[in-house]
Amino acid sequence: MSLDLQLFWAFLVVFVRASALILQAPVFGSRLVPVSVRVGLSVILALALAPGVKSSVGSPPTEWIPLIMRLMSEAVIGLVMGYGVSLIIGAAAMAGELLDMKMGFGLMQLLNPVSSFPTSLLAQFHYLLAMVLFALVDGHHLLLLALARSFELSGGADLTTLAAQGMHGMVWLAGEMMVLCLQIAAPAGGVLLIVDAAMAAVSRAVPQVPIWLVGMPGKVAIGFVALGASLPALAGVSLRMTDLAARFLGNWLKMLGL
Repeated sequence: MSLDLQLFWAFLVVFVRASALILQAPVFGSRLVPVSVRVGLSVILALALAPGVKSSVGSPPTEWIPLIMRLMSEAVIGLVMGYGVSLIIGAAAMAGELLDMKMGFGLMQLLNPVSSFPTSLLAQFHYLLAMVLFALVDGHHLLLLALARSFELSGGADLTTLAAQGMHGMVWLAGEMMVLCLQIAAPAGGVLLIVDAAMAAVSRAVPQVPIWLVGMPGKVAIGFVALGASLPALAGVSLRMTDLAARFLGNWLKMLGL
């Protein structure tokens, strides 16, 4: 039995790109997902896509340096796709951090079971909720579709070109993240801002009352009520999150030449 070298090369290219994407992508890249499951999923994706992309990945390099550079470019493509979408989900955690600071929970650091960085109480809640909503609106299917479409470009992508074009895309993504973060935090944050202004006015009018000592429990209670009232609006924000992920992946595929 002879080995189809072109098919093996297509399998290797897809496996490297899929592994890099799954390493950083939300849902797939969670710490709760065992490494063996992630590797197995990468192998399954490579086996499924390799026959279809065999003609578009080009011929395998005959020298070691071009071979390593090609695999590095494949890893960079997958990492950027996964990390960019992960940053979009991270906007929810940023919104939670803002609310934690307003409610006085900023110093409460918890171990996030999904990612490797510690987060505060509401940041972890918003992050987990955003990831669940992202999965419910089939955002993970969008990632797999973008992975399959990324192989429609014949040959590999140059690392220098990716770095030059990707900088503009990451700046755009950072701005969209900030807007999304403010949209998530605005309802409860606006209520807490009004509460702070009211407490400051009472403190100025009646200096004898320790308003900050008395008002902090009330501020926390009002913050939780405002947060609960704003949760239904997060369904619409999750759709915007998925739309932003689709736009980011579409722009990234355009940078690759599709």
